[in-house]
Amino acid sequence: MALECELKYLEADLADLADRLRRAGAGTSGRYFEANTVFDRPDRSLKRDGILLRLREKQGRSVLTVKRPPEAPEPSALKVFEEIETGVEDGAAMAEALVALGFAPAFRYEKVREKWRYMDCTICLDRLPFGDFVEIEGDEARVLACAAELGLNAACTTKATYHGLNIEYRVSKGLEPDENFVFEPGERAALLDELEKL
Repeated sequence: MALECELKYLEADLADLADRLRRAGAGTSGRYFEANTVFDRPDRSLKRDGILLRLREKQGRSVLTVKRPPEAPEPSALKVFEEIETGVEDGAAMAEALVALGFAPAFRYEKVREKWRYMDCTICLDRLPFGDFVEIEGDEARVLACAAELGLNAACTTKATYHGLNIEYRVSKGLEPDENFVFEPGERAALLDELEKL
């Protein structure tokens, strides 16, 4: 089982970072739209145990992911999860199968992601409905070195999930509680139109 080790950087200027990565010779798979549905049992016991069960739709493909805390975690500045991930031929059928097994959609979220490879790290430039973020994946030393090379502020990091950041954002803005974070229809349509032109 693979370990996913990552750190998020807040207050990100995505255009500036993409330009820096391009000038540094980093490779990119381009920008794309993601639609994610997180499933849980009715009692939300997966969330309580720190387990994520997610069905993701991106670039015409579906991916099923399970993340859980490692059994013997070591201290780290990064967020560390065990991750199991597999492609799914039919996302709608998989969603039906999960419901048949007793899971239910807990919340949905969307983002536009631009993925890069640099300094043996994966750098994700993420635009979410409530802000822009950078997520760097790799081992701890490389993630911190990569972030420093890109000029990211070490004081503006978090190990929180996007789900947790959405909840914090809504509280800070005095908004009604809502675990979902999806783009408004007009903004989604504009983003999809922009991505189709790339």
